[in-house]
Amino acid sequence: MKHEKYQFYGVEASYYAAKTRSQLLRKGIPFEEIQCDRRAFAEVIVPRVGYPVVPIIVTTDDEVLQDTAEIFDALEARYPDTPLIPATPVRRFAAYLMELLADEWLKLPALHYRWYYDYEFAHLMMGRNNDPDATDAEQRRVGARIASEFKSWPEHLGATEATREAVEASFLDCLDLLDAHFRNHDFALGPTPSLADCAMMGPLYAHLYRDPHSGTIVKARAPALCEWIDRMRDPAPTPEFDWSEPDSVPESMTAVLRHLTSDFVPVMATAMPLLQAWLGNRDDEVIPRYVGKHRFTVGRGHAYAADGMRSIHPFEQWKVQRLMAVMQSIPASARHDVDEYCDRVGAGELTTLEFPNRLARAGFRLVRAN
Repeated sequence: MKHEKYQFYGVEASYYAAKTRSQLLRKGIPFEEIQCDRRAFAEVIVPRVGYPVVPIIVTTDDEVLQDTAEIFDALEARYPDTPLIPATPVRRFAAYLMELLADEWLKLPALHYRWYYDYEFAHLMMGRNNDPDATDAEQRRVGARIASEFKSWPEHLGATEATREAVEASFLDCLDLLDAHFRNHDFALGPTPSLADCAMMGPLYAHLYRDPHSGTIVKARAPALCEWIDRMRDPAPTPEFDWSEPDSVPESMTAVLRHLTSDFVPVMATAMPLLQAWLGNRDDEVIPRYVGKHRFTVGRGHAYAADGMRSIHPFEQWKVQRLMAVMQSIPASARHDVDEYCDRVGAGELTTLEFPNRLARAGFRLVRAN
């Protein structure tokens, strides 16, 4: 079946739909957004993907794309005239590092705020999204059922009563750094958007800006960040920008990356070897969402630091592998500059992780690569 436009199945409050929607808008790709309600899941998403997930894209040739990283790569290849991947090595590394951090680490405050403070808002929203024509009572009932599947996610990420204050304090520090950056820069890496901006829209717009409790904080504390959100939601094209020279990342965005890696990199350094041991001792064909727990710290180096427990997430390995593949693709002549910047932002330890038991994506699922 041929389609006139890309069909984008998402919801406004979806973390990952915000990332893909931003890419579609910034690249000027013609698309039709289709609300992921009960009918869309039953008639399109589950039959074609195999399980309920948001977002997906159905291309003009009726091909299904799922997972925002794979969607991003596919659309960049098919629409190269408006690139969102910086051409220079240091900026390109910074863009993919921010994608990793936005996709996998900023989930911690984003899901914490939604499910700790805004449960009522979230579960009613889910009921309306799933059954827009149902009665209020039915939407509330359905929303509560759907929300029960999500409410445990913050605990898996490490957001518990033991870490709550540290999670919130660390987010406020991050918010201040982001606002300082956007007071002087239109986008994450310069005067035009990139992968970094699209990925950041997931946590910063879909959850933390839109949800009532966290949104009040964001709007009061970070007005320049809110202006960036408005720019990202505006489909008007930005001026062309030469991504070539100089190959540098604004110091204010480097500070944001350094803040996020200070907790995330030690988490990966602990979790990934444990995951490798699990993979080495098992032959499961289906890779589960979680494979045990480990101890971690939120707010390293700050007075508010707190220890907690979080689940080990195999998907994080696949995303770290993605960043390492980007580094390995960098020409030898530029590798020194990228390695130096990697160390500057505190991500150097990621490059020392070993993955003899690699993971891949096939059939819309996480599988063993070898």
